[in-house]
Amino acid sequence: MSTIPVKAKRPLGRTLAIALVCVAVAAAGTIAYLLLRDDSAATPVFPGDHHLIIYLQRDIEADTMEQLESALQEHPLTEEILFESQADAMERFQDTFADRPDLVDSVEADDLPSAFRVRLTDGDRAEEFVQEFENAEGVYQISDLMELYRYWVPACIEFEDEGIKPAEDDTESVLYEIQQACSSFGYDL
Repeated sequence: MSTIPVKAKRPLGRTLAIALVCVAVAAAGTIAYLLLRDDSAATPVFPGDHHLIIYLQRDIEADTMEQLESALQEHPLTEEILFESQADAMERFQDTFADRPDLVDSVEADDLPSAFRVRLTDGDRAEEFVQEFENAEGVYQISDLMELYRYWVPACIEFEDEGIKPAEDDTESVLYEIQQACSSFGYDL
């Protein structure tokens, strides 16, 4: 006589109890993760003073500049505006490139445009702000520093975490350029 093996059925109550325990453990783990996670892993805060730089055309008329400044000040996303004259731009340029005297000597204040530096109430809406003003009379170009920040920060974090940096005497490679960009956002590679 042959016997056919038959699996014993687990009682329904026991199966439901096991499923309930699994769900409870998963929920407890998720809650513990959310409460104990390191918030420093969140997106870093933009380190700059201004989100946008609105470069002005060289031949901008005074009344056009006043109208533009007024429109910028009245915009609901504007938190702060700072006017930077060509002389101010030259000072900033000299400070930025102090270690490159040959470059500093090759530039005159008249070569640099005056600009409005704008801090927004919500830096994540910088693109919207740029679209509103990029074709305004007197505007030469707008630099969206938030866009650059969003582009570079993930790479900077990765390079910093992995300890990747250029050789000590390297000042011409792409890796050196990445290091310079990252250092402007507060990362030390």
